[in-house]
Amino acid sequence: MTALGQRIRALRVERELQQRQLAEKAGMTPSMISQIESGRLTPSLHTLGKIAGALGVTIAALFDGQPAGAIHVTRRKDYPVVSFDGSSEQWSVLGAGLFQGKIRAVVSTLDARSKGMMTDKVVIKPGQMKLFYVLDGKVALHYGSARHVLDGGDSALLDGGTPHGWENLGTRKAQALWVILG
Repeated sequence: MTALGQRIRALRVERELQQRQLAEKAGMTPSMISQIESGRLTPSLHTLGKIAGALGVTIAALFDGQPAGAIHVTRRKDYPVVSFDGSSEQWSVLGAGLFQGKIRAVVSTLDARSKGMMTDKVVIKPGQMKLFYVLDGKVALHYGSARHVLDGGDSALLDGGTPHGWENLGTRKAQALWVILG
């Protein structure tokens, strides 16, 4: 069971809901809820929104289960993974969780010759800075109307409020680290 699946199950049990009841409230099947809770299925951001709404919590609450002052080591195989409808992009959520705290980090993976999500799909406030670091591959970072080609080891610091996104220019998967500050 993944940390995300455990957190969803804990919130469901805390609300005294059966999987079937949560599925009905979220407009999903009980089988899908079961697969998400067990870690056999990675939900998209849209699906996480439906589950969070049905549980009466924010999407961030699905990732935030650690008490303050604690250390939490997460193994690569247990990172919560977020996917996006209509894109091959996947985020592996690092550290304290998605959209929580002062610093948030995700490792984003893109299939060969594909585009990631543009910021119209993810809410970022103007003035909220983002560090983009290419871990592997040759990519194009689109920022406003500009296009910047970066290779593994290259980075960019940008204002997250300006429309931006990235694409993989290579013939194999590319990975980038996004660190969101503020």
